[in-house]
Amino acid sequence: MYDNPAVQEPSMFIKVLYGDNEEALFNPNCRTLLLLEHIKEKVGYQPEIDIDLSDENGFIVHLLRSPPLQYASDVLESRRTFILVKVSKNEDGSESVEPMLNNLRANRPNAFERLTSSNYDSRGQVMDVGDKRLNRQKSKKSGKRR
Repeated sequence: MYDNPAVQEPSMFIKVLYGDNEEALFNPNCRTLLLLEHIKEKVGYQPEIDIDLSDENGFIVHLLRSPPLQYASDVLESRRTFILVKVSKNEDGSESVEPMLNNLRANRPNAFERLTSSNYDSRGQVMDVGDKRLNRQKSKKSGKRR
């Protein structure tokens, strides 16, 4: 990718999509709390706004609920693309997410459908048995990775 051997391509990064077809690269080799703060700073969000990421299929990553000192690289696979989402708490204790990528419906209809129709329980956990993150965690415990 680079012609100059002195300039090396970063080996660990993720791409975050947001706004009007905007994208930014981030290094997930840091604490989840710091990554979320850096994303908010870079895209211009206020610190008090809660954000998270979803994969390109609309499955929420749940960085917001990860232990703040956990490394984001433990949860996020390098060189993958993620969609920025805003997380809001409802009066009943559930959470709702709002995709922050304006053209999501047109470019990724499956992700749009999943993100705008997800059901959350009182702890804000997605009630979707197809959640890849849950399946990946289960398979790690058994020694297999999907």
